[in-house]
Amino acid sequence: MKLRILASAVALAAAGTVAAATAHSASAVPTPAAAPAAHRAAAAPAAAHAAAPAKPAAAPRVLVVRPGQLVNAGHGQYLKLTRTERCVGTPPEDWSTCKSVVDGNQPAGTVSLQSSGDASGTLYSPLYIGDGRAARMTVTVQGATYDARVVTLGGHPGYATGYAWGAPTSGFPGEKPEVTVYDAAGTVLAQF
Repeated sequence: MKLRILASAVALAAAGTVAAATAHSASAVPTPAAAPAAHRAAAAPAAAHAAAPAKPAAAPRVLVVRPGQLVNAGHGQYLKLTRTERCVGTPPEDWSTCKSVVDGNQPAGTVSLQSSGDASGTLYSPLYIGDGRAARMTVTVQGATYDARVVTLGGHPGYATGYAWGAPTSGFPGEKPEVTVYDAAGTVLAQF
């Protein structure tokens, strides 16, 4: 019985679509050969605009997560945020680095950076601690700037972190990365 009702609903929807298409084509703009020249000129830009591909919506830069929620940073690496620390690593047993956000080792209004990598790339994970609300983080290494995906807890936790993948680095001195944290208005909250 349910299948018969579903089939009837599909048939009605299809009939409505055909009827709408028929009605639309009956009221459609005349073909270019039959339309006056002024009408063709006015319709051409509208048709070109309608044919232009739509731009995809921008993805949000700030990812708000629950305490303890795993965030896939790619390449098998994850971030985990709690009210007291930020961890980076490969769960469940190898959280390579957990950094306290409440012990005072990093002063308020500053940003630090953790990085790790191999021949396939380098993971950069900035950590901003402060009263500002981070909306954007960038990491610049050897002239290349990477936009980090900002990750934070809901509410106002007093910190935000992020992640970005960059090219492999040699690890030699002189490859000091630069990190900048911005709020939603573009004001610099911290630099490293």
